[in-house]
Amino acid sequence: MPQTGLKGPFQLNREIIDTVVTSSSGVYALGYVEIGGDFIPKYVGRSDNDINQILKDWTSSQYSQFKFECYDSPELAFTKECGLYHDWKEQLDNQEHPKKLEDTKWKCPRCESC
Repeated sequence: MPQTGLKGPFQLNREIIDTVVTSSSGVYALGYVEIGGDFIPKYVGRSDNDINQILKDWTSSQYSQFKFECYDSPELAFTKECGLYHDWKEQLDNQEHPKKLEDTKWKCPRCESC
């Protein structure tokens, strides 16, 4: 089973998000932790400008845990999101390939979707 390479897991609540998520561009995985302690990603996404707020928007969802990583650029976050999507797509609730920002030439390193 592939690893996410992200920080966490953390409880998906506002206080923890404010404590651990301090940058703007980033990637996240939402899911739950199995009894054995393994994090099971069910949704992957990114934010190009405010990952803290995006995660807070998910606090009322069915997901209880999150993992994340901040990046210096939205392009690096996009590349990581694509990798997570391809690694976990069979079990994800979101089945649509990550989208690049408009007017960019970004390419997924694993497919020709963009």
